[in-house]
Amino acid sequence: MDLNQIEHFLRVAELGSINRAAKELGLSQPAFSRSLSQLEHDLGQQLVVRCRTGITITEAGSILASRGLALLSEAGAIREELANDPAGRVVVGMPAALRHLVTLPALQLMRNKSSGTAVRVHEGFNVFLRDMMNHGLLDMAVIAMEKPSETSIVPELLVREPLVLVRSAELPPPHNPVPVGDVVEFPLALPGRPNAVRGIVDRAIRECRLTAKIPLEPENPGLCLEFVRCGLVGQTVTLRSVLVERNIAGMHVAPIEDRQLHWAFVVHRQRCHMAPVRRLGSMIKRAILDAVRSGRWSGASIVE
Repeated sequence: MDLNQIEHFLRVAELGSINRAAKELGLSQPAFSRSLSQLEHDLGQQLVVRCRTGITITEAGSILASRGLALLSEAGAIREELANDPAGRVVVGMPAALRHLVTLPALQLMRNKSSGTAVRVHEGFNVFLRDMMNHGLLDMAVIAMEKPSETSIVPELLVREPLVLVRSAELPPPHNPVPVGDVVEFPLALPGRPNAVRGIVDRAIRECRLTAKIPLEPENPGLCLEFVRCGLVGQTVTLRSVLVERNIAGMHVAPIEDRQLHWAFVVHRQRCHMAPVRRLGSMIKRAILDAVRSGRWSGASIVE
């Protein structure tokens, strides 16, 4: 997903016309339509419905329209800060799942050893962290990958983490390890697309030619767990890292057979020589290694 694509979509949502939006932005109508189509492909959602009188925004499009402007404003603020203070500030993107295992320990190390360096932390959805990294808005980030062979990312450190099934205590326990058939045995709460865990689950279900019931798609994996706890659904698929500091007493938790997500620690190539970036980067890597080797990051392993 590209920030320019979001800007294009917001202009369409404002004007109600692809032709008018393309003209205002100085683009040809075919090029503009390709941009919108690529955004819909990246998000896995239809954002607009084309009709004779113009376009209609879908429910997914309304969600993006409500949040897209804030995202573009934040990106502009980051660019301005980097332009004004390029050397004394480090901007890092971290997934919420690793808050307790990696983010907090790394920042504690940084504050203890280099308290004069300002650190801006963006904790957000993986798709946004990827896009911000691609646009040079982050000095470094930990990015989730469905496949370790992705050529668009060259990690300094790669961690493999198995997916786990979390099932209500009111239901029979799953097998351990969990076959894909158990994943579709009861209704699921899963994050909506695009999401790395959702992508792995969807692919596994397709490969096994199975069908899943997914009545609820909360954006937050913590909300998925709450839906299981209160009985709205029978189970969810998540990561061990998400379960750290969460109360899962009474729920069944087991790893899913041969299904892993990979976490890649990446540093912006043009800023890797900067001393503050090198320092924080080494501390993030140290926090990752400590979490894996100590066993606090259960089931995770370093990919050599």
